Amino acid sequence: MPYHDSEYPSILRGRDKRESQRLLAAAPELLDALHGVLHWAECECKNIERDTPLHDEAPICDYCFAQAAIAKAEGRE
Repeated sequence: MPYHDSEYPSILRGRDKRESQRLLAAAPELLDALHGVLHWAECECKNIERDTPLHDEAPICDYCFAQAAIAKAEGRE
C-alpha cells in the first residue's frame, strides 16, 4: 500500500492530512453541538413530504440528518 494506514482514508476521501486532523479535533465539539441543537429543533419531514411533488422523493429534513450523523458518530449506525 503506497500510503501509511493513518493517511490512506483521508486521501481516499479527498482530504489532506491537515484537514482530517482538524475535523477529528473538532469532532467532540461538533457532536455536542448537534445534541444541543436537537433539544430545540423538531422534525420537519411531514412538511417536506407535503410540499414535495408526488413524483419526487422527499429529502430528509435537517433534524433527521443530524440524528443520523449523531448515530453514526456514536457507532449506532
